[in-house]
Amino acid sequence: MEEKDTNRKKDVDTAIAYQNKDIVSKFFGDRMKGKSLSLFHLNSDLKVVDARPTNIPIVQARELKMDNLFELEDGSVAILDYESKYKTENFMKYGRYIMEVLDRYLREGKQPDIHMMILYTADVEGVNTVLECTACRIQVEASYLVEVPSGEWMEDAKKHISEGKVTDEVLMHLVILPLTYKGEEEKQKAIRQCVDLARQIPDKEQESFVMAGILTFTDKVVNEETKQYIKEVLGMTQVGKMLMDEARQQGLQQGDMERARKTALNMLKRGDSLNDIASILDLPVDRIKAWEEEACAMV
Repeated sequence: MEEKDTNRKKDVDTAIAYQNKDIVSKFFGDRMKGKSLSLFHLNSDLKVVDARPTNIPIVQARELKMDNLFELEDGSVAILDYESKYKTENFMKYGRYIMEVLDRYLREGKQPDIHMMILYTADVEGVNTVLECTACRIQVEASYLVEVPSGEWMEDAKKHISEGKVTDEVLMHLVILPLTYKGEEEKQKAIRQCVDLARQIPDKEQESFVMAGILTFTDKVVNEETKQYIKEVLGMTQVGKMLMDEARQQGLQQGDMERARKTALNMLKRGDSLNDIASILDLPVDRIKAWEEEACAMV
C-alpha cells in the first residue's frame, strides 16, 4: 500500500508541473507585473501591469489556451505565444485568441487595443506576419530568438549569479535561453543548464520566478527525460512547494465548481431561471449560461 501511495504522489507531482500549466503560468505571470515586454526580446518597452487568465472557454467543451495574456501600462493588452514552428494555419488560432479576448473585455465594458505577439524559437527565421482576405486581416508582431547570442547570455548569467548581482534582464535571459538554441539536443542541454543556474540564485523569489518561467516556456520543447530532471530539482525548491500548495487549493476549488455545475444543470432541467440559479449559487449569470450551452452542444 505504501509503495502505491508513493507512486501516486510522484504522478501528482509530475502533473502539477506539466499538465496543470495554468498554475505555473499564473505563478509566472503574477511575477511579471512591473516588468517590460522587452525582456522577452520583444520590440516593446511597455510594462506589464497585470496578468489575466489565459484559458478561453469555448462551447462544445473545447478550450483555447494562450501562453500569456498581459495588461500593459498604456491600457492595451498583449497576447503572447511562442512557437517552435511556423504554420499558416496558426493564424486561425491567433484570430480566435483575439476575438475571444476582445469578447471578454467587451463583456466588462472595455475595448482595449490588442497586440498579438509571437516569440519564435531559434528554429524559425523571418516568416509572414499577416494573413488577410477581404473580410478580415490578422496581424502578429513577431520576434525571433535566432538573433540572440546564446553563449554570451549564458556566460553573462553565470557571471551575475556568482557575483550576486541578478537583474530582471538576467532572470528573463535564463527563462528564454533554452528557446534560443537550435535542435532537440541543444535545447535539452540548455534547459538543464538554466535550471541548475536558477538553483544558484540566492534570492528565493528570483529563483522561483526563473523556475516558473522555464516551466512555462519550455513545455512545448522539453522531452520526457528532461521533464523528470526538472521535477526532481523542482521538488527541492520554494517554487515547487508553492506550486504544490496552489495545486491542492485549485483542486479543491475545481471540485466545488464541478459540484456547482451539476447543481446548475439539474436546476435548469426543472425549469429554474438563469438569474435564480446564479443568485442561489452566487455565480455570474454568464457562467450558468455557458454551462447550459455546453450541455446543449454535447447532446
